[in-house]
Amino acid sequence: MKLIVQIALGILLAFSIMGLGFVAFTAYVEHQAKLQIQEALMEVKAQQAVVFRNTQLSRQDKIDLRKQEIISEQNKKRQVMRKAENDRLKNEAWLKIYKPRPDCETYANDDHMVECVEYRSEQRRKFEAAYRKLEIN
Repeated sequence: MKLIVQIALGILLAFSIMGLGFVAFTAYVEHQAKLQIQEALMEVKAQQAVVFRNTQLSRQDKIDLRKQEIISEQNKKRQVMRKAENDRLKNEAWLKIYKPRPDCETYANDDHMVECVEYRSEQRRKFEAAYRKLEIN
């Protein structure tokens, strides 16, 4: 009977050790799973942070690009306005300076008309050259 009790106690001890081993193994696997889940969550959070940062940068880049476009458009408008004003002033100066030849008020014939137009063109070229020299200086 002593042998039966020893065998029973041995089996009970073996099952207890196996149960404790199983509990310990299960606890270890559970702990490892929790660590992997935490690492995965941290990785996802890091990726989300990168995506959020890139989105914020993209938004800021878009805002900066739009600002640059607006500034460029404003500069172009200013240049166009300055050129129009300069052209207007140049044309006013031309009209003040240019005096047509008295004989060109009415054309006698085609050759006379060509001569008057060429005279006006030559005067305009001289004026343009002088005006450019004034603008450069």
